[in-house]
Amino acid sequence: MKHEKLLIAFASLALFSSCELAPFEEGENLVNPDQTSVQEESSMFEKDEQNKIFTFETNDTKYLGEKGWTLWTVPNVNTSESFNPVAVEVIKESGRTEAGFGLVFCEQKIEGKPFMLAVLINANGYYTVGKVSDGVFCHINGGWKNSNFINKGYGIKNTIYVAYDTGTRNFILKINGYEITSFTMSEQISFKNSRSGFAVVIAHNEIFPGKPVRVTFENK
Repeated sequence: MKHEKLLIAFASLALFSSCELAPFEEGENLVNPDQTSVQEESSMFEKDEQNKIFTFETNDTKYLGEKGWTLWTVPNVNTSESFNPVAVEVIKESGRTEAGFGLVFCEQKIEGKPFMLAVLINANGYYTVGKVSDGVFCHINGGWKNSNFINKGYGIKNTIYVAYDTGTRNFILKINGYEITSFTMSEQISFKNSRSGFAVVIAHNEIFPGKPVRVTFENK
């Protein structure tokens, strides 16, 4: 899925307690979710020796422009026939607060087209749930929604957790231990060998090169 259009918005995270935090500046608007270019860029998600913590950081001005970018990676494999819950602890260190970041999962091909699901939050306390089919993102929950259960700001931990209820056939989303919403899909999704991982949105108006987008994801 290289250089495809995506109706989505993700942003950046990072987990380095020894680093000085940038001042928190809350953006006024959500990043427009239908105008980023999406690209798998696994090399930009630097992993630790245990393949548990992944750090994304860039201040490359080539990502600035009219539309912005969504960069993602899917290093984890669901090896069973059933859906194994996915969970990540995320920290946004710098970058536009209104841009989203989070989990992607159930990455596979359906009828020959790339497909995956996504749960995104941002540093202003919003979340959204969506699906990406053939490079096009569609909100499942009606768009960005505010939640008091999301911790706002830079250098702040948030845990995103997704499970699947085989009885209701619903995916269940929890953020920081609180159930936020549930959703179902009409597509015939195969869990076995599907992949999951992380995504970061680089907004078109990032302050590069002075202020990088920096994000840390820790598999839980």
